[in-house]
Amino acid sequence: MQELSAAHYQQQHPLNWIEIAAIRLMVVCFVLFSLLPYGISWDYAGTSELTMEGSLNTKLEWGSLFLISTILLIRHLPLTLRYLRVINPFLLLLIFWCLASSFWSPLPAVTFKKAIQLVGLVMIALAIQLSSRPLDLFIKDLRYTLTAILIASFFVAIAIPSIGVDVELGRAWRGILSQKNELGQVAALCILLWQVSACDGSTSSRSMLIAILFGFFVLIMSKSSTSLAITVLSSALFHLFRKQRIESAYSMTRASLSIGIVALLMAFAFYMLESRLPTYGEITSPIAGLFGKGSDLTGRTDIWQLVELEIARHQWMGLGYGAFWLGPGSLSQYVIDALFWVPLQSHNGYLDILNEQGLIGLCLAILVLLKQLQQLFLMTYVDRLQAAFWGTTLMVVVITNFTESSLFRGFGFQNVFFIFALVTVTSSLRRLKEDATRPVNT
Repeated sequence: MQELSAAHYQQQHPLNWIEIAAIRLMVVCFVLFSLLPYGISWDYAGTSELTMEGSLNTKLEWGSLFLISTILLIRHLPLTLRYLRVINPFLLLLIFWCLASSFWSPLPAVTFKKAIQLVGLVMIALAIQLSSRPLDLFIKDLRYTLTAILIASFFVAIAIPSIGVDVELGRAWRGILSQKNELGQVAALCILLWQVSACDGSTSSRSMLIAILFGFFVLIMSKSSTSLAITVLSSALFHLFRKQRIESAYSMTRASLSIGIVALLMAFAFYMLESRLPTYGEITSPIAGLFGKGSDLTGRTDIWQLVELEIARHQWMGLGYGAFWLGPGSLSQYVIDALFWVPLQSHNGYLDILNEQGLIGLCLAILVLLKQLQQLFLMTYVDRLQAAFWGTTLMVVVITNFTESSLFRGFGFQNVFFIFALVTVTSSLRRLKEDATRPVNT
C-alpha cells in the first residue's frame, strides 16, 4: 500500500518516539478493549455484558485512549485540521444527529454519553493519522495483535477449557474472548490481514501461509459458521478487487454491476414463475441451509417483529441514540417478556438505527456508506491494493450488519474498526492525491 507522502509529512509535522509509541499503543489497546470481555473478566457465570459495559474499568480503558488522542491532536493541530476537513461529512452529521437526539430521548444522559463515545472514536482514528505512515502502522499492529489473541486463545482453550471452551455450544472454542463468534471474527480478519500484507510485500508468503493455516484451525475449532462464510467471502472479494480485469480500471464497477444483474435476473425469473417477488425466508433459506441455520436466522425475525412495534411510535426522529437496548427494566422489557431471555440488540443493525435514530438517522447512515464507496472508487486509481482492502471490509460490514447490530454501536470491535476505516480512507486519499500532484523535486 502506498504511503508516498511519509517523508513530507514527517518533515512538516515530526512526531517524537514517545508520540509514535502512544499511537501504536492505542491501536493495540483498541483491539484488546473492544474484544476482551468487559472489565477484563472471564467470570462468565457471574457477570453480564450489560452491567460490565458501564463499569469503571471500561471507562478508564477508553477514557485513557480518548485522553491520549486529545493530547496528540492538540499538539499537531494543523495536521489534525487538514484531515478533519476531508472526513466523511455524513459521519459528522450522523454523530451530530445522535447528540441532538438527547433532547427527545427518554434517557438523555445515556444518549449523550453514547454519542460522545462516537466522538471519542473519531478522535482516536484522527490521532492515528498523525503518524508518518499511519496505514502501515495500523495494519501491522492490528495484524500482530489479532494473531496474538489467536495464539493466546489456542493455549487457553487447551490448558484452561473452563474459560476457553463453551461446553453448551458443542465444545466450541471461545479462547480468551466472550463467545465463539468473536473468536471466529478475529480469525477471519486475521486471515485477510495476512493476505493483504503478503500482497503488499511487507511479509513473506511462507509467513502468510503459516498464519492462514493457524487462523483456519482456530476458526474451525470456534465452530462459527458465519465467520467461516465471511472468511471465504472476504478473501474472494479482496483478490477480485485488487486485480484489474482485461487491462481495465473498472473491474470493481463491472463486478458490482454483474452481481446486480444476476440478482435482478433471478428475481425476474422467480416473478415470471410465481407472479410475485420472493419472500425474505425464500431468499435466506438456501444460504442458511448451507450453514445449518434456519431460514428465520435462529429466531431473529421474532425480535424484528417486536422492535417494529416501537419503531412505529417514532418513525422519523427515532427513540434516542442508545436508549432502547438497556436490559431488564428498560424500554426493551416487553421484548424480554415475549422472548423469555435478555437480548442486547435486534440482530439487525439497520433496524436498530431506524428504531433509535429514525428514518433521518438511517438515511444519514446510508449516506455514510455511499460516501465511503465513492471514496474507494477514487482510491482505485491511485492505490488499488488499499482500495481493495477497505472495499472488502466495507462489503463485509454492510452484509453482516443485517444479522448483527454493529454499525455505530458503542465499543464493539466491528464498529470501532469501521469508524477507523472511514477516517483512514479519506485521510489516505488526501495524502495520495497530494503526492500525485506534488513536483518530483519537492
